[in-house]
Amino acid sequence: MKLEVVRELLVGNLESGDRLEALIFSAIYLKWINTGQIPCFEGGGHHRPNRHAEISRLIFRELERISCMKDTSPQEVLVIRKIHPCLPSFKAEFTASVPLTRIRDIAHRGDIPHDLKQEIKHTIQNKLHRNAGPEDLVATDAMLARITRNPGEYSETFVEQFKIFHHELKDFFNAGNLTEQLESIKESFDDRSSSALTLFLECKEDHIMSFMFADKDPLKNQGENDLPADSGD
Repeated sequence: MKLEVVRELLVGNLESGDRLEALIFSAIYLKWINTGQIPCFEGGGHHRPNRHAEISRLIFRELERISCMKDTSPQEVLVIRKIHPCLPSFKAEFTASVPLTRIRDIAHRGDIPHDLKQEIKHTIQNKLHRNAGPEDLVATDAMLARITRNPGEYSETFVEQFKIFHHELKDFFNAGNLTEQLESIKESFDDRSSSALTLFLECKEDHIMSFMFADKDPLKNQGENDLPADSGD
């Protein structure tokens, strides 16, 4: 498993002078995986997403140990920050013995065509539960676009469940936008932090709306009397 390679690389160089190099190699390798340059093919094994989540947690702990060392350099801290977003989530729902089961239920629904069920099962469910990788999110993106292209073509309940699964998968791969990631951890905040987050999100939304409706042409709404006078030359 590719995440295991990263963990072994970091652990093996934790105390050595090659620590920065190991961190850089890990960051590049994970970036290539995240961008699909290195696909996560099925290698004959059977690793459910919870295995990825568990290894991600081990890697995170190693990174935290390095960050807290007295001799850790600013360069190493910078690279560690680059690694964090590339790691799968290790929330409780992803470290459970059978995570991301919603896709299995979706693939066995009785309100969608048989061919579509088989396609979901073979292109998303089986691949995800054998060797999960960012390409599974790409396949899910494509399927979501397809089933929502013509409203009413598929069961509303089916589409809604698939949207929920899509959101869960984005969460697992840390692929959500800032708002989605903040919302996902809101339940762990105390009242003060939760209020601060709510205020931040409201201000962010107001800023976006203001930008969308802002008049980008300062002369557009000016009256004729506001225009520069004709000099008559």
